[in-house]
Amino acid sequence: MKKQYFFPCLFVRAAKGLALLVILIGIGFCLLRYYQASIAAGAVAYQSSAHLQRALDRLKDAFLSTEQIVNSFNAGNQSTTPSVQGPRFPAKIDSSDDLARIAAELSRVDHERQQLKESIVSRFETLVKGIEEKLHAYAAVLQPSPSPTAANTQGLVPTVTPAPTTTSPEESLFSSKLSIPEAQERNKNLTERKDFMKVLGIKAENAENRVILREAADQLERLTKLLPEKIDASAAARLDPASTPSNEPRPEQDGKVLLSERVARQLEQLRGGVRQMLLTSWTLDGAFEQVANLVTAERDKYRAATRAQKGIWLSAASRIVIGLLAAGLTSLLILVFADVVQTQLDAATSSSTVADAINALRGSVTSASQSEPMIRAKEQRPDRRGREANRRGREANRRGREANRREEEKPIAEEEKPIAEEEKPIAEEQRPIVEEKLPNEGGS
Repeated sequence: MKKQYFFPCLFVRAAKGLALLVILIGIGFCLLRYYQASIAAGAVAYQSSAHLQRALDRLKDAFLSTEQIVNSFNAGNQSTTPSVQGPRFPAKIDSSDDLARIAAELSRVDHERQQLKESIVSRFETLVKGIEEKLHAYAAVLQPSPSPTAANTQGLVPTVTPAPTTTSPEESLFSSKLSIPEAQERNKNLTERKDFMKVLGIKAENAENRVILREAADQLERLTKLLPEKIDASAAARLDPASTPSNEPRPEQDGKVLLSERVARQLEQLRGGVRQMLLTSWTLDGAFEQVANLVTAERDKYRAATRAQKGIWLSAASRIVIGLLAAGLTSLLILVFADVVQTQLDAATSSSTVADAINALRGSVTSASQSEPMIRAKEQRPDRRGREANRRGREANRRGREANRREEEKPIAEEEKPIAEEEKPIAEEQRPIVEEKLPNEGGS
């Protein structure tokens, strides 16, 4: 039996260990996939940009330097400097929260940067706007009648050349990328506007307006000092009077436009040109734009790295789940098959036991059938003797009844004859007994 079912019995005994081995293999596979996924995710993870960190440091330095220059200028100009706070950025940038904090800080820095710019031109713009409003009001009053002094005041308004838009700032407020010709062009344009303000101050009839215009011209002179003062041969050539545009008066093209209205428009253009020349191309602007661009690029890089990591982990998680399910299902099938095999083995063992019992029973029946004649012979011997004894007893009873009946019917003389006849059956009974002994002796 054991040799016949050796492998099924071995499978049943090793089923639990085999199922455990399969589970351990599945767990090992999952750990391997997790380790590989962690390595791959670390390889594509977002790496902090050293270039962004350096740009943030430059922005801090530029902001502090700008704040000091503006404070110094406003202190000498008797202007109010806004209360600002230097930028504070995370020491380490390795998450979306850090980039979000930088973006929020940049928004605050941009607002304070605009406040610093407005503070240095606020006094000049206040003075010029006041003159503009008075001129517009005066023009509104005199609009129905033509201006009698238009021909005498045409020379008051020089031709103002708009300053070219630049994107470069210098060592102090302005960037070092601002070329010397561009800086000198700005300086020249500001000087022209300053002279224009002085001429207006001289020609003004109202004493208060003359004071305001002279103060505005002084403000322009102070603001001009903020520009770089480096001059080279090319810049000097550009400042040559032969090459500069002519400021000769032009004839009035529209006699219906009042001089006051035309001067107000010229002041508005002058104010816009001053803002363009003094509030652009700062070192702080270049540093701020560089950081803003880098932050946008880094946020895109972080989102791309995050998506790549999510893809890696989702792929690894799906494989890990599949591995665990496969290991668990395989272990369950092993245990189920082991149970089925055990049931079959039990059934086979029971069948063998029943078959052995039946065979034993058949053997006992065969041996019993072979020994039955002897057993019957042995059993018949005492039965025959008992029957003979019973018969003899019945015969004796019968004879006794007959003898009694005869005694009643026959005389006494005749009673001797039955007695002799009675001895004869007794002799006949002894004869079968002798015959019965003879076969027994022959069989022994």
